[in-house]
Amino acid sequence: MTGRQVRLHHDVRVVSIVAGHTREELRYPGITIDRIDDGAVVGQTWTPQGSAPTHADDEALLTAWHAALRWSRSPTDTPST
Repeated sequence: MTGRQVRLHHDVRVVSIVAGHTREELRYPGITIDRIDDGAVVGQTWTPQGSAPTHADDEALLTAWHAALRWSRSPTDTPST
């Protein structure tokens, strides 16, 4: 049995918007926190991280990571996405 795991990885979210008669893509770098139970991703949290992350960005990431670690140690909690 694999059990519960938490993985962090750098990720880029892409949002496609219509601007006039063209379509533009906006890219947002960030960190995705995956919650994995028995080998399957059961939840994800994405926190944006700009090119110059702020203290607030760091705090948001630490808060999300802490919640995921608490989830990984609890046999009954369901993930919050």
